[in-house]
Amino acid sequence: MNGRCCECGQPFGRRSVLVCADCGGVFHFPDARVNEPGRPCGAHVIGFRNLLGRDVVPLCLRCDMAFRLSYGVPS
Repeated sequence: MNGRCCECGQPFGRRSVLVCADCGGVFHFPDARVNEPGRPCGAHVIGFRNLLGRDVVPLCLRCDMAFRLSYGVPS
């Protein structure tokens, strides 16, 4: 991990981050439970148990779009 977001390229700082389940890149994902400021640089997708075997899957925006295009999942 290089300390920078794989999507926006900005340093992590005090914002929460997630690891993409597909490419392994680390991206910003502010924690809504504590009203953390900032814009998410990825998706925290819920409900892919029958496709990916997990209920909640973190994906960076590029991998999220590639997944949706591959499987025809609407955004």
